[in-house]
Amino acid sequence: MTNAELYFGREQTKAKHFILKRYLQALAFKVLHFSDVTYVDGFSGPWETRQDDFADSSFMIAIDVLKDAQKRLAAMGKRRRIGCFLCERNPEAYEKLAAAVAPHHRPEQGFEIDTHGGAFTDAIPRISAFIQNSFALIFIDPTGWTGYNFDLIKPLLAPRKTEVLINYMYDFINRAVSMPDATTVRSFDGILGGPGWKDRLDPELAASDRGMAVEKLFRQTLANTGQFKFVVSTKVYRPTIDRPNFFLTYGTKYDAGLSTFRETEYRALRQQAADRSAAKMRKREEESGSVDMFAVLDSAVESERIDDFVGKQMALATGFLLEMLKGGPKTFADAWAALLEHFVLRVTNVKDICVALAHEKAIENTWGGGNRKPKDEDLIGLRLLK
Repeated sequence: MTNAELYFGREQTKAKHFILKRYLQALAFKVLHFSDVTYVDGFSGPWETRQDDFADSSFMIAIDVLKDAQKRLAAMGKRRRIGCFLCERNPEAYEKLAAAVAPHHRPEQGFEIDTHGGAFTDAIPRISAFIQNSFALIFIDPTGWTGYNFDLIKPLLAPRKTEVLINYMYDFINRAVSMPDATTVRSFDGILGGPGWKDRLDPELAASDRGMAVEKLFRQTLANTGQFKFVVSTKVYRPTIDRPNFFLTYGTKYDAGLSTFRETEYRALRQQAADRSAAKMRKREEESGSVDMFAVLDSAVESERIDDFVGKQMALATGFLLEMLKGGPKTFADAWAALLEHFVLRVTNVKDICVALAHEKAIENTWGGGNRKPKDEDLIGLRLLK
C-alpha cells in the first residue's frame, strides 16, 4: 500500500504522524549521544489503521524510528537503552497492541517495551519507574479531552529531561466549551487548571475567539504544571475545510527542543499544504465527475500561502524584536528563542530578520559583513544614534 493510499481521507492523521516521526527522529539521535531515551504513549490504540503490521500507528512509527536511531548509534560504537511504554484502556485494542509490539521487546539488546492495559493515569507510578533517569517524550493522543488530568500526570511532566506532545482536540473542545451544563464544564477542569477556568480565560481573546482563548489557557496550564520553558502549538486543518481539526501542542524545557520542533513544524506545514490541495482536488473531481484541470495551480497556491504566512510572521516578529531590544541588547540565542516562542518561525528566519534590520541600520551589525549571519553568542542591540 502506497503512502497516499495509506492516508487517503486521513490527511490530518498523516500530518500528526509526520510531526511525530520527524521530531522523534531529530530528538532521538541528538539525545542518545548523552542519555537513554524513553517514549511514552498514553493512548496507543491501534485505531483506524490500514496496515496489518500497524505501520501507520503512532506506536509503531515511534518503535521504528527509535530502533533505527539505536542502530545508527551502535554503528558509532555507542550503546544506549531505549524504552517504550504503551497504554491502551480498550481491551480489544490492547490485545492487538500487545501482540504487535511483543516481537520488538529485546531487553538483551537494550530495547525494552512495556504495556499497560488500562487507563493512562492509572499507570503513572509504573511509567515513572520505567523511565528511570532517561530522557522522556510523552505522547498524548486522546479521542477527547479527558483521561490525562494534568495533576495526575504531573510526575511524568515535572522531571527536567521530559518533553511532551499532546493532540489538543480543538474541534471537539471548541464545541463543548460553550455548553452550559455543569458536568461538561467540570470535564475541562483537569486540563485547564481546575474549577473556575472560565474566569482565567484571556478576556480580550475570549471576546473575539473563545476557542482560541481556551487553547491559550490549555498551553499556559501545561507550562505551569510541567514547568516547561516553552509550550507552542501547531494547527492541523481538516483536509478539505479551512478550519482547524486539532492542535499538536509541544512542551519543552530546552531552547534546542524549541528550535528542532519549529524546523519540523515548517516541513509539516508544507507537506500539509500539498496533501490538502490533493484532497480538495479529489473532492472537486468527485462532485463534478471530471478531471480538475487546475490541480497544479491549486497546489502552487497552497505553497504560496505558507510562504505568505511565514512572511507575515516575520513582519510581526520584527516589531516584537525591536520592542524587546529597547530593554537592552540580547544575545542572538536569547533573541531567536523569544521569537520562536511567539511566532511560527525557524532560527534561519530570525537570522534573516537581523540581517535586514542591520541593513536598515535599525540594529548594530555585530557579526561581520559579507554573507555572514549572526551566531548564538553575538549581541543583538539597537543602533546607537551618533
